[in-house]
Amino acid sequence: MAGTEVAHRLTVATSIVLGVTSGLFLVSGFFGLRVASDLRSGVTSTIGSREATTNEIAFGGWLSFSFVAFAIAAVLVIVWMVSSSRSLDARGATHRRWRGGWIVGGWLIPLANLVIPKLLFNELEKGLQVPYRSEPIADSWKTETRTAVSDVWWLTWVGGVIVGQLASVTGSAESASDEAVALGITMASVALLLFAAAGVCLLMVIRRMETFSRR
Repeated sequence: MAGTEVAHRLTVATSIVLGVTSGLFLVSGFFGLRVASDLRSGVTSTIGSREATTNEIAFGGWLSFSFVAFAIAAVLVIVWMVSSSRSLDARGATHRRWRGGWIVGGWLIPLANLVIPKLLFNELEKGLQVPYRSEPIADSWKTETRTAVSDVWWLTWVGGVIVGQLASVTGSAESASDEAVALGITMASVALLLFAAAGVCLLMVIRRMETFSRR
């Protein structure tokens, strides 16, 4: 039935960008750890007081590319969620709590954005697992279960957000020691690696959900 499938091309585009973004986060995290290691070993002194090293330049460059790719990925994921939600509406899914404006708003509300997007994804994942039938699926989607990789995606994403926030206040003062700065960069790098893992898991979830929608 027209309108009941998640757009395949949109899924492919979103998956590709998520994969690229994860790769960029991974490389950025790697160079971030090298910068932190240089500071701890005394190879370099506090950043900002001298000419940047090769590792610092690489870290900054890859991180810039990561942020650009992340912005594109964020837009595509939201568009994909809208498409998936409309697919469930077209199939007659009822008693859905997280839909419509929540698809965008859920990501923007402080603190709530650590919970609402996952609840929305849970509904989408369950709904798209219901085999296609000629009659509306109504609330039968509620009996379906979400996958473990979906939970891993959200845990790594939230973990990255929390660690990233802690990193932003660690060693940020101008008078901070090399060790404090190194700790902050290490935490930021760990956050990047968690984001990389989250991106791969989300890619897997999206591809699986799109496959279910085409059955």
